[in-house]
Amino acid sequence: MDIKHMELPLVFFTVMSQWGVGAVLALTIYQMKASQEYLLSGYVLRRAVLLIWLIEVVGSTMSMGHLGVPLEAYRSVLGLGHSWLSREAVTFVLLNGIVTLWALSCWLQPTVNTRNTILGWLSGVGGLAAILVTAQVYYQMVAHPLWHTPATQIAFLGSAIVLGFSLVALFVISQGKPLPSTIKVGVLIGVALVLIAQVIRLQLPASQGGSYFLWWQVVMSMLLPCIMVMKAYKERPSVVLIVLIMLAMFSGELAGRALFYGAVMIQAPWF
Repeated sequence: MDIKHMELPLVFFTVMSQWGVGAVLALTIYQMKASQEYLLSGYVLRRAVLLIWLIEVVGSTMSMGHLGVPLEAYRSVLGLGHSWLSREAVTFVLLNGIVTLWALSCWLQPTVNTRNTILGWLSGVGGLAAILVTAQVYYQMVAHPLWHTPATQIAFLGSAIVLGFSLVALFVISQGKPLPSTIKVGVLIGVALVLIAQVIRLQLPASQGGSYFLWWQVVMSMLLPCIMVMKAYKERPSVVLIVLIMLAMFSGELAGRALFYGAVMIQAPWF
């Protein structure tokens, strides 16, 4: 599959924006459920929030790389009444505003409080809704069975959950704190969603089930997260190892998303 068929700006946009949403949700849940002694310190929480905010906002801006004239991106809202692309653009502008408010609130007061929790839930749940709007952009294309399938929605939500919960899990592990069951279950739910989506897609013609991209995703964003949450950590892993693990998981979802686009784009002409 040629790299030009992978739509890399859209690959990074969808995966990173979904990752950011899942991470906001996971961090909010962790801070709510963790006992006082296991809460992330103010310093660590600020670092986590800053990283999550960067992932979400940078990921969202990557979508402009797909536009022929990026400076005319504002025109995307003109079809709000009939276009899912326009709805996606508006949804992510609103989402980034809420995520920014959440990040500022957590940065100014890095403790568990009502304001941070409410903004975290608004960002997380609103972000899941935004992901479904993005999925609808592709699902509506009946002419492309590889997109017009529930696997599209499932895969997009799976990316958010597996990457977001894995990132928070690694932050917790890096502090020498035990992983709570809520985070472990979140990671496993994400893996299950990613797996289910690929099983559904593999039943369809032209799914390219033998692609190296698929097997890379299986290893990096299905098997690796399971190993991470099941491992008993007797001492803190090094920062380098933690970064490499997260990048490996990220690369797995990038591979899966490249296959999502490439398997359809290679069939040009589209219409």
